[in-house]
Formats: sequence, structure tokens, C-alpha cells
Amino acid sequence: MLLGTAGHVDHGKTTLVRALTGVDCDRLDAERARGITIELGFAAWDLPDGRRIDIVDVPGHERLVRTMLVGAGGMDAVLLAIAADSGVMPQTREHLAACTALGITRGIIALTRSDLVDDIEAVIASVSQDLAGTVLADAPIVAVCALSGDGIPELTAAVGQLLDAWQPPPDDAPVFLPVDRVFTIDGAGTVVTGTLIRGVLRVGDTVAVVPGPDRARVRGLQNHGATLEEARPGRRIAVNLVVPKAAIKRGAVLGGAGAIAEGQVLDVAVHAATHLTKPLHRLRGVTLHLGASRVLGDLRTDSPIEPGSWGTARLRLKRAIPLPPGARFVLRGAADRQFGAVVGGGRVLDTAPPRKRAAAVRVQLADEASDGVAILVAEAGKRGVDPASLAQRLPIRPLEGPLLFAPSVIDAAATALIAQVSAWHTDHPESPGLPAAQLRTPLTRAALAQIGDALVHDQGVLRRPEHAAALSADDAVFARKLMRAVGRSGLDGQTFDDLKTRFVHADAAQIERVLAHLMRIDRVAKVGETWVAAREAYAVRQSTAQAALKAPLTIADFKTLTGTTRRRAIPLLEWLDGIGVTRRDGSTRVAGPKAQTYANPDG
Repeated sequence: MLLGTAGHVDHGKTTLVRALTGVDCDRLDAERARGITIELGFAAWDLPDGRRIDIVDVPGHERLVRTMLVGAGGMDAVLLAIAADSGVMPQTREHLAACTALGITRGIIALTRSDLVDDIEAVIASVSQDLAGTVLADAPIVAVCALSGDGIPELTAAVGQLLDAWQPPPDDAPVFLPVDRVFTIDGAGTVVTGTLIRGVLRVGDTVAVVPGPDRARVRGLQNHGATLEEARPGRRIAVNLVVPKAAIKRGAVLGGAGAIAEGQVLDVAVHAATHLTKPLHRLRGVTLHLGASRVLGDLRTDSPIEPGSWGTARLRLKRAIPLPPGARFVLRGAADRQFGAVVGGGRVLDTAPPRKRAAAVRVQLADEASDGVAILVAEAGKRGVDPASLAQRLPIRPLEGPLLFAPSVIDAAATALIAQVSAWHTDHPESPGLPAAQLRTPLTRAALAQIGDALVHDQGVLRRPEHAAALSADDAVFARKLMRAVGRSGLDGQTFDDLKTRFVHADAAQIERVLAHLMRIDRVAKVGETWVAAREAYAVRQSTAQAALKAPLTIADFKTLTGTTRRRAIPLLEWLDGIGVTRRDGSTRVAGPKAQTYANPDG
């Protein structure tokens, strides 16, 4: 568990951490000189029962709230320090509002400097009254004096009870680690530090740095100087990465490959701070604190959010930042003298929402019990959703596979496809079916998989099982005329223009329709630009195959073999090359891959 301090400046947070852990979190000379924390401090605390927790010590000065929020982003519980001789102060309230926004509901109140007051019970009663209605309203209050050690055993016991009731986050979530420090170590290379908020990180893993390299190998892991083979959520860790230091900046995020993207527009669930004097609706120039990133943006809620209540909104940022799905954030606006600048916060619902979205969809996504994948898939309709993109939008493991469609969309597409094929049969009875090349869309493929036996996908067409291609009575009569004309032409054949001239009373569409049907049933063959009777074409194929298997054929040989002219020999040979009976070899033809088939009809 990661326990973080919070509280007003100079209320004894760092002194208390030193009394608990023996570690002085003020590591900078400026911090020791001024007696206040400027940067985040970290320490490991070994409880008497052998359990270890990590502590992050945050600055309390109002000008350093942005640094405090970086540390608070990974807290599992808060140790709120309130000086007994001062009571609740503005940064106490602002830190508490930030914890509320970040979803930190577990905590303990430490009444520091308890030796400086005469009536500690009265102070406890006053603090309880001030914290009524907050997330720490029911938290234990322990009076301590860090210098003398009074109350330290009681505080330790209270933390132990807090740890007993704590449930660690699941290990199967995608990795999310905001980077708050980047430095190099001689002999090791680039090292980043941060709190592992979710997921499990192991030595040898490959992670993505956003923004930064798509692939970075984890060379080593440490927790407070101790070497680890794997790190679990709630731990402060140092990660040794095989990347140049210049490739990573503070504010970057470590995550699984393809699981985190940068963005500027996001949909969010927002909690309005309880101290606000009017509902939260539209805010321009509000500051978003997410992980170790800080950026200005404009917030527009779907409806006014009353103080202390939740609602949904769209947030547009001034620049792109890493947007881990489901991450918690804090919003700060105009400063309030009593409560600081925190106006609310909440949770990321969708990191890549569509440009226009119904407010009802955001409300659905805000329900943590809802199925986010199903909601986004239903919203996408006929467009579908690429499963690989979902892990960048929702806190789920990466998915693979074809586009995802809602069941209702697939049902509608299946019904429409059956109707389309039936209409095709009515309009084109001579056709074996609807050309499937027109239907190569992911939605059609999904619909076909569901249709089952209602349609048959055969030889590049879709048809009803009971359909058999047949010409209409008029087309059947015309087909016989075409066959006579083509058959009488021998290997010279008939061009389309020849047939249009010969049959002036037939339109081009009818000629095309009937020729296509005759070719499907193997009554005619198209040789170059001419139509030849199938029996003539088959004779040429067979005789040529037999001859080519014995010896190469010249054009003169082919003319003698088929009894045709050079003008017809050339297109006939090119046709035979195209169907694999022959293959050009210099100025001759040799047997092609399909010659044996035609030379041996029984084979």
C-alpha cells in the first residue's frame, strides 16, 4: 500500500515521516535550509508485524500543490497531518479536496504537535467537526508528538488496521506508471521513478513510453534500494530502461505497448468540490492534473453539477498529453482563500471520444458496473470498432480480431443482406447470385457468419439455397440465336459489335446478360475480343495441349494444327497462354501447367 502525507505547510508531515521510518524525506539543501518540503520525498516503513508499506511525503505550500498532486496520484491511503496548535488550514482543505477528487477514501488524521496544546480532546472535537461531510469524516484521529514519540505506537496500530482492510488492485490491469523523475546512473543508464498505479512490471518486460519510444526494455527494478524481479501496484519504484535519457521527460507515462495514447479531447466523470458556492458547468482555462502532467483546458459538463455531486463532461486540452484509460485527475481553477484552487476532479471515461456524442453515452460509461466495450461498440453502429483501439480508450487488456459490431447491427445487416440477395434473384434470374466482391466489408463478413444456411457463398457469388440460374423465356429464345451465330463462326468467332450489328432488335444489356449466362454454363468461351463456341474452344485446347507436350509449337505449327489464319492464331495463342495450356518460350510455345489436364480428358 502507498500511504501519502497531506496537510498544510509546516504542520509536521516530514518530521512525522522521519519519526515513523527513520528517513528524512527532505533530501535537497533548499528543503533543509527552509524547513519545508519542496519536492516529493519517499520512504519505506517496516511495521512491527513485518509488513512494509511505501510512504510519499508531499509539500504543503500553496505554491507547490502541483507537486503534491503528482505524489497524490498514486496514493492508496492518506495520512492527513493537522497541527494541534493550528487546526484545519486552507491547504488542509485543498489537499483533502484533491484526495476526494482522486478517489482516495481511506486515511488517518494525525494531530501533530499535540504537546503544544492543553486540551487535546477539544482539538479532536474541533477537527472532527471541520472534517464532517468529507471522505475522512469517519477516519481515526490520533494525537502524536513526533519529537517525543508520544502517540507513535497508536498511529502505527491505526495504519496496521488500515492495511488489514485494504484490498490491492488486480494484477491483470494494464501497466500505468506516471514518471515524476528522470536521471542517469553510471553503469546502468536511464532511470525513471514513479508510483506503479496499476499492472505488474517485470524485469525483461517491454513497455511503451508516452510520449517517447514505442518500445523500451526494463533492465532492472528497485524499491527503496532493494532489487526486485517484479513490481506490483502501490509501490514506489525506480525503473532502469534501455533508452537514452533525452527520450524521456517528466510527465511521461510507462504503459503496455499500444495501451496508452496521447490526446487532447476526453470524456470524463467529474466530482464538483463540496466547498463550491455554485454548480460546476463551464470552465475555461481550468488546469488538469493527471499523473505527472499539468495542462490547461476547457470543461463543459452535460448538465450543471451541484457541489459535492458527480456528473459527466467533455474536457478539451490546450495540448496533447498521455491519457491512461480510467485514470484519476484533479481540476484546479480560481483560488479560494479558504479552500485553495481545487474545484473538483474525477475519472477518465474515454480518451478518444467521437466528435459528437450523446450525453446519455457518457452517463453509461460513468457507471463503473457497465460494460464499456459494449457501450462503445453499440455507439459505433455500422462503423464498428477496432478491438486494438479499445485498450487505449478503456482500462482493459489489449484485444485482437476483426472489427466489433453490436449484435443488433449484425442482425440488421444479415436481414438486409438476405433481402438484397433475394432482390438480385428477382431482377437477374439468369445470374447464379449476387457478386460477393460487392460485399467485402467487415460488417458483411460478420453478417454472413451469423446468417448460416440462409445464404450460400459459392464461386464468388451469394445465393439463396433454392436458387438455380435460368434465363427468362425471351432470353432463352435469344440465347439459341446467339449460339447459332457464334457456332457458325467457328474459330473466327463473333465480337460484341458483330452481335449488336447482327441482332439490331436486341439491346446491349440483353446481349451481355445472355453471353454471360452461356459462358457460365460453358456453352461459349471468350477468346480475346471474340466469343467462340465452347466445343470449338475445347477442341483447340485439347489438340494444342497434346501437341505442346510433345514439342514446342511455332505459330506456323499452330496454324496447321487448328486450320486458322495468322490473324486468329495470335489471339488464340494468347488466350491459351492465359488459361495455362501453353507458355511462351521465345518465339515458340511449350506446354503450360494445365496442358496435361486438356491432353488427357480422363485424367
